[in-house]
Amino acid sequence: MAEAVLDVVLGNLSSFIGKELGLFLGLDQDMKRLASLLTTIKATLEDAEEKQFSDRAIKDWLQKLKDASHLLDDILDECAYVALGLEYQGVKVQSSCLSSFHPKHVVSHYKIAKKMKSISKRLEEIAEERTKFHLTETLPERRSKVMEWRQTTSFVTQPQVYGREEDVDKIVDFL
Repeated sequence: MAEAVLDVVLGNLSSFIGKELGLFLGLDQDMKRLASLLTTIKATLEDAEEKQFSDRAIKDWLQKLKDASHLLDDILDECAYVALGLEYQGVKVQSSCLSSFHPKHVVSHYKIAKKMKSISKRLEEIAEERTKFHLTETLPERRSKVMEWRQTTSFVTQPQVYGREEDVDKIVDFL
């Protein structure tokens, strides 16, 4: 469950970094640091989710992580909203940062930056807390490994029929 939340948040962070919205809002380094931090936390999630049933402290830690991830997702949504509002007003989001120093925009940038710093600090504390549980890091498995018999394609294969060639020819001619 926590892994799904982190995947969504990491996807949103990557999107923001890729679109240079973080740079425009002055949050580029914070977003990159958060993405790195969440990736290291994600490496121990599988072990934590297995141990949460036997260890109440790990269960509480996972809940803190989920809560912080949801808050970060809300902040990223707010960033997207601000960027969309600026684009609607005619400000090019990926242009120079000079347009972002307009007095109307400075206040919203400051509020978002303050929230981002707060959630960064909270996630760093959660990451430090993770070390006391001695969770093992696992490499993420590729979920695209599909069993051979479950794979499907759009290619139609012609079945091999032995001993009934005449019947097959009659059916084909009939169709």
